[in-house]
Amino acid sequence: THSHLNNNDNNGSSHKKKRKRLLPHENFSPLAQCFGETIRKMWSDKRFKSTVNPHMLVQAISVASKKRFTIGKQAEVVEFIAWLLHQLHIGVGGSTRKPGSSIIQQTFQGVVEITTKQRKSDLTTSTTLLQNQ
Repeated sequence: THSHLNNNDNNGSSHKKKRKRLLPHENFSPLAQCFGETIRKMWSDKRFKSTVNPHMLVQAISVASKKRFTIGKQAEVVEFIAWLLHQLHIGVGGSTRKPGSSIIQQTFQGVVEITTKQRKSDLTTSTTLLQNQ
C-alpha cells in the first residue's frame, strides 16, 4: 500500500492552486484532512526538504478502510486508487450524483477512449465484400 500511496501522492499533488483548496476544513473527513496536510507539506515552499513522512496518512487510510489497506498486506493498485479517490471525493463534501462536485473529481475525472485495431486480413475481407455488392 505504501508504494501505491507514493505514486498517488506524486500524481495528484502537483496542482498548487488546487492544493490550497485542500486546506483543513471542519467538514472534511479525517482521511481528507490528513491527505490535504500531507500534500501541503510536500509542496510547501517553506520546508527545507520536500521529504514528508506519510505515517499519519497511512494510519488514516488503515482506519478509514477498516484495515483493508495496511502496511504489509498486498492489495490491488487499481482497487486502492479507486477506493482512495472515492473516499477523498466524499470526504471533502463531493456528491455521488453531481459531476465535478469536489476538487478530487475535478482533478482526477477523465475520459477513457477505447480504440480497436482490425487485422489486415479482416480489412481485406470487408473491402472484397463491399466490391462484390
